[in-house]
Amino acid sequence: MRLIQQDESAGLDAAQRRAILDGTAIPTAYKIGYVLNFYREPSFRMIETELGLTRPEIVILIFLTVRDGASASEFCEFSGHLKASVSRAVILLDKKKLIRREPDPADNRRQLLYLTAEGRALYERYIPMLQAREAAMLACLDPGERAQLGKLLDKLATHVPEWGSASDL
Repeated sequence: MRLIQQDESAGLDAAQRRAILDGTAIPTAYKIGYVLNFYREPSFRMIETELGLTRPEIVILIFLTVRDGASASEFCEFSGHLKASVSRAVILLDKKKLIRREPDPADNRRQLLYLTAEGRALYERYIPMLQAREAAMLACLDPGERAQLGKLLDKLATHVPEWGSASDL
């Protein structure tokens, strides 16, 4: 798979980028978004172009590799994705035979989502590229810094239920 290149930051040099990143009213969130966009956007565009998966489909397949048998609403609650886009993605994944839906034995109104062999095989095609992209992103950090970043991200992720609700806005 060939990664589709993201445009350079409009020809800005390092000092100009730093001034923008440090100059916003929300520097931490803005920096997280900046880094994530340069990781995610080229990667997801390549997967969309070469494998025909939408962004919600990509992240649902990733989620199901660690939480097979979850419902779409559980995915929405965990990820913060909108129900409408997840519902469309689930329908598409089912039509493509990448997942199967089964009624929840505890509540027939809910459907549980399971990866199919085809879904797992497609996931296995794109995950190495995402792993390589992550390694490239983290290449500037030494092992201690990577461990520290991991701990800090774990702490932030654990804290999401305390502040992450849209109703708190």
